[in-house]
Amino acid sequence: MLSSACICRADEVYTGGTTTNIDYEVLGYVWVEGATVNLYPGAHIVNDYYLGDVIAASGAIINIYGGQIDNLLIITTSYNGMPDPQVIVHGTDFAVDGTAVDPSAAQLFLTGHRLSGRYADGTSFAFGVDCFEEGSYQLTVGLHWIDAAPPEPQPQPKIEVSVSSIDLGRVEVGEFAQATFQIANTGAAPLVIDSLSLEQDSLLQFYTTGLWQSPLILAAEESVEIGVLFAPVEIWQAEAAIVLLSNDPEQERLAIMLAGEGFVRLTPAQQIKSILEFFDRSVREGKLVGQGPRLLAALRLASLRQMIVTAQILIDRQQNSAAFLMLKAVKIKIDGECRPGDFVTGAAVGELKEKVSALMEDLKQQ
Repeated sequence: MLSSACICRADEVYTGGTTTNIDYEVLGYVWVEGATVNLYPGAHIVNDYYLGDVIAASGAIINIYGGQIDNLLIITTSYNGMPDPQVIVHGTDFAVDGTAVDPSAAQLFLTGHRLSGRYADGTSFAFGVDCFEEGSYQLTVGLHWIDAAPPEPQPQPKIEVSVSSIDLGRVEVGEFAQATFQIANTGAAPLVIDSLSLEQDSLLQFYTTGLWQSPLILAAEESVEIGVLFAPVEIWQAEAAIVLLSNDPEQERLAIMLAGEGFVRLTPAQQIKSILEFFDRSVREGKLVGQGPRLLAALRLASLRQMIVTAQILIDRQQNSAAFLMLKAVKIKIDGECRPGDFVTGAAVGELKEKVSALMEDLKQQ
């Protein structure tokens, strides 16, 4: 006997060797004992005023090809002398409580676990399974592995930014520097940016500029430009991060690192004093030594220091052009070129050269 229906029913019991195809809603449970039931796409065992269970008792044969079971698949015995129930789920990508099942597995003993996977048409399913157990006697649910068509990929947003980090360089305290970057949606679905925030210390030296609304929604292939401003309030190597939170499933949190250095511009007189102090300290620490034999090395070291002292005197007299030329001569003696040869060597030569070059640049601008 073969029966089929397509209307919504409440609680169905199948016995007596019948075969039934279900592709409709059942408000409650389905009890199968000594009969065959096939669940097809469209079947929905609804967890309504009764539990949405499918119960396979002794003599039952249940094939699950599709549909939805709201609550449990229960595989049990009726102690009526009939064969053990046979329940087979036809699908692929089987998993138990989210853990993938070995594709070689043909049956599983499950109690209080959730079986999930995909049917042949690619639709997903998940329902609880409770198998009867008494001592060493266990009932199982069968798995028929099939080659299911992969589900159609859903369009997703994708966030991309034009930079991963921004260095705003050295900025004098009281001044500011700015830069821009772009946020783009290169995906196929709207990108929702729920927030854009700055993670930084309490000095608040970084800011974002430009029109911003929260949430910001970018259509596919749409972009927006965001400005970044660095206004140092002290001498410091500052760091911060712009953090974007969005609905990109692969990158919900994206950070753009920011850096900048605040400095106070010294007067030429302060700079030349600092250079002379650095020179003397480096000599004491052995980081700056004269080039050549012992007596010649000492003479060259003293001569170079005297050139710096002369530049200091000229700066104090506001004879900046003459001081520039003297510092140029100092730089020639520490530039690492073979001709003319350097007067000094050591670990501090590079930093000394940088300090002299910076002072020369300031004198040139003045």
